[in-house]
Amino acid sequence: MKMDKNLLISFKEYSAIKHERPYFYFVESFKRVLYYFGAEHKKDPAHPQFKFLQKEWQEFLHKTSGTKSVVIFEGSVNTNHQTTLEEAIEKYGESGAIVFFADQVHVPSVRPEPTIKDEVGKFLKDFSQDEIFYFYIIRGIASWQRAPVRKEFDEFVKLNIKRYQDELGWSDFDFSFETIKRIHGHIFGKEFDLDDKDFIAKIPNPMLNESKINEIARKSSTIRNIAILDCIEKYWLEGYNIFIVYGASHAVMQERAIKDMVEAPNA
Repeated sequence: MKMDKNLLISFKEYSAIKHERPYFYFVESFKRVLYYFGAEHKKDPAHPQFKFLQKEWQEFLHKTSGTKSVVIFEGSVNTNHQTTLEEAIEKYGESGAIVFFADQVHVPSVRPEPTIKDEVGKFLKDFSQDEIFYFYIIRGIASWQRAPVRKEFDEFVKLNIKRYQDELGWSDFDFSFETIKRIHGHIFGKEFDLDDKDFIAKIPNPMLNESKINEIARKSSTIRNIAILDCIEKYWLEGYNIFIVYGASHAVMQERAIKDMVEAPNA
């Protein structure tokens, strides 16, 4: 059965839902299983969710032994040179952990994210170049601030800006941190302050509605949710068992559409 993407939970619906982090569920249908581990974004190997993730992964392997399976994960993970689980978690969090587990038993892992070019093509219908560039950089800074092990800020932000300069390719745009500070002042009426961690964390939060940047975050999340569901649908219809590791909000928002597809009589 094809997936009904209209069953994706809206942000308005999601805002009324209280749920645990991590948020986990699994579905079984016609001798196949789909596991969804909705993680709390952490890069601390001592965090208890990683033991929980490993437990569910081992159960998934037991149930799917001898059949074809795939892992679907969030973000970018460089699978080369990840020699220990701890190293994988410190660099890539829960995504690093599940890719590390999958590599050990030769289960393929897939990243279903849309390209920056595809995403930005949709953003430009509603948002300015300033707003889009600022969104990507401030989202990166908020993530950098959460990491227990991280590069020096100047090095991090320089590499991050260069990445989006290469991805976006806007020839007439000033890709610099000075531009970020200018846009920040224009939007919020105050100077950028790296030490104001709580404020920075709110800026790219899709659940808030305090600036245009929250709107971009919601648009990005919706685009990504559709891409994830497309990937899940593809592998399910091809007869795979699926183990998904994404942020908890994605797991909750996608649950209704996934279960409707998997639990259908002809799934």
